Amino acid sequence: MSEIRSEGREPEENREPDAFEQQLTEALRHVEVPAGFAVRVMDRAAAPAVAQKVVVMRPRRWGQLWLGGAIAAMLAVGAFVGETVRVRHQREQAELATQQFEAAVRVTDQALDKTRAQLERAGLKLGE
Repeated sequence: MSEIRSEGREPEENREPDAFEQQLTEALRHVEVPAGFAVRVMDRAAAPAVAQKVVVMRPRRWGQLWLGGAIAAMLAVGAFVGETVRVRHQREQAELATQQFEAAVRVTDQALDKTRAQLERAGLKLGE
């Protein structure tokens, strides 16, 4: 027994080809060359070359490179400044809200003090 068997596999000569192997065999089968193929290839090779469109790429100038860098820098600065302005605006809004809250607390305290004083004059004492 010189054959080495893999676990659970049949020897190569006894097994059926799977679908992939069948497709591969079909795709790689020999195909007959159409009549006159060699003549057409040789005629095309002997024919003068057809001019093809050539695209010329000119090198970038330093001014164009500088302009691109300047635009990128301005965009970065604009984004930074925009974020800074947004943060400052939020801080100002928070400070304004705090001031308004403190003013409302003062007004409420004054109103409660007046109400307590009126109740005490009427003979009702609260908080004791």
